[in-house]
Parts: sequence; C-alpha cells; structure tokens
Amino acid sequence: MEAIVNYDTYSLGMKKSIKDKLFFEGLVEDVDTVIDYGCADGQMLRQIHIDFPDWRLYGVDSDDKMIKKAMTNCGSAEYILSDEVPYNIIKDVSDNAVFNLSSVIHEIYSYLSTDKVSKFWNDLFKSGVKYIAIRDLMLGVAAFREADINDTASILNHSDESAICDFCTNWGNLTQQNNLIHYLMKYRYKDNWAREVTENYFPITVEQLLSIIPTEQYKSVYFSHYILPYNRSKIFEDFGIDLKDNTHVKILLERR
Repeated sequence: MEAIVNYDTYSLGMKKSIKDKLFFEGLVEDVDTVIDYGCADGQMLRQIHIDFPDWRLYGVDSDDKMIKKAMTNCGSAEYILSDEVPYNIIKDVSDNAVFNLSSVIHEIYSYLSTDKVSKFWNDLFKSGVKYIAIRDLMLGVAAFREADINDTASILNHSDESAICDFCTNWGNLTQQNNLIHYLMKYRYKDNWAREVTENYFPITVEQLLSIIPTEQYKSVYFSHYILPYNRSKIFEDFGIDLKDNTHVKILLERR
C-alpha cells in the first residue's frame, strides 16, 4: 500500500460531499448509534455529532495517523484501530445501530487479501447490525465497453503525459470506457498520486455488490446509482466530456 503523502489534501477530498455521504441520516428509524468503518479523519463522525448530538459514535480505521486526527476532529466518538468488523461493539448495539461504509469498499478490495475481503462481508452480515449504509464509487456492467474515441482524444490532449502513462501502466488503455471513467475519477488527486493511481476505484460492479447481499437477512430500503453533479460539471469543464455513466452508489440495507 502506498502511503498517504499529504494528509491535509486527502482529508479535504474526503470532506467534500459530506452531506451526500450521510444520506442515511433521514432514512433510518429507532437508531442511536453509528459505527463508521474506515472513519479516516473523523469528519463524518463530527458532522453526525452535530446533527444528532445524543447518538453514540464509533470510528474504525487501520491508519493510526487518521485515528489521531479523528480524535481531534470528533472527540465525542470512541475509536478502534483495526480493519476487522468490531463484533465487541456491534453485539451490544446491533438493534439500534448503523454500520456505515462510506468510500471504503473500494479500499477494502484494494488493500485486503481475497480471503480477508470474504471474511469482511461474512462478518458484517453475520453481525446482525440493524442498518448497513453503503456509499462508494461503483460502475455498472454497461460501462465495460469501448469508449467514444473523441472522449479518449480529449483526455490525451488535456492531461499530463506522465499521469496518463502511470494510469495506463496500472489499468490499461483509455479506449475502454471503464478505464476512461476510472481516470476521470482520479486525475485531480495530484498530491497523493502515487497512492491514488494504484488504488482500484472500481473493484466490483453494482451488480456484483447486489449479488453479495444475503436477501434473506437484509432488504434494500434505499438505492441510487448516480453521478456526482460536481464531478460531471468539472469533467465537462476540463475535457468537454458529458459523462453519462453512473459512477457512485448509495444503498441502505435494513435487517429483516
């Protein structure tokens, strides 16, 4: 795993669209606890505390530097340095808790072994937590096709040559639409480029995510596959590309 070079820039990126990331707040009922898995610097926990000051908050992250930042940003939460599903917490709060997964599923697939990824999903669903909120980058299978050659040309003409070379070495040619979108999701992250260029933003499709859900245990009560308005406008401004493939997913699962 490449280290985060600039934590301030990384945190600023995470802070953007924070209200979109907290879509579940107005959808859950009889909840008093949030477990934020991959809590990073605690910006989301801080916002949740502002919105619901009486809720119990837990942050889980595998980066000790992020945990220290989170403690500063949201001192009202408890923190766990781990990449495991925290059973010891969930067992006492499962009937009133949201397990939040915001911009972390793609990191789970990027940095954990295949066995650990399988264990994560098994442990999560076995935990019996009332709600599971997921918000992340995710393509549909329809995005895996040949790209519009004009879009490819525009990116090549308006991008740093070394960045294009780095990206294509890791992920393949920009004549494929899924690769083209992948590049468009990360080209702005220059300060932490060595990490971002190697991280797989799209390790699974929306269809694959839905197939993982044990429908006998959990039902979907909210689902949206969409493009962030800022991303769409910025990509059009920088490249003249009108992005139409959905790039993000929000789903709220409720225990049956």
